Amino acid sequence: MDRHEDTALSVDEAKTRLRALAYQTSPANWVRGHPWDAVAIAFAAGLLAGTEPRARPPLAEALAKILSEGLVDLAMNPTRE
Repeated sequence: MDRHEDTALSVDEAKTRLRALAYQTSPANWVRGHPWDAVAIAFAAGLLAGTEPRARPPLAEALAKILSEGLVDLAMNPTRE
């Protein structure tokens, strides 16, 4: 998206653009585009929930790192599938 546009948007155009961007960045849209990744994340979260209490913090940290790296990559390269 070009941040240096010369023309200002009308209120309706801005609302339309905001709604489109909100849809593109929603978790549901990501799940539709990456179903197997979503299954893997759900499986990992299930394992995390069922593990021994002492094992949860390291697993949660690893899962958070994987998710954050993936989301950063997706944000930096939105058209890549």
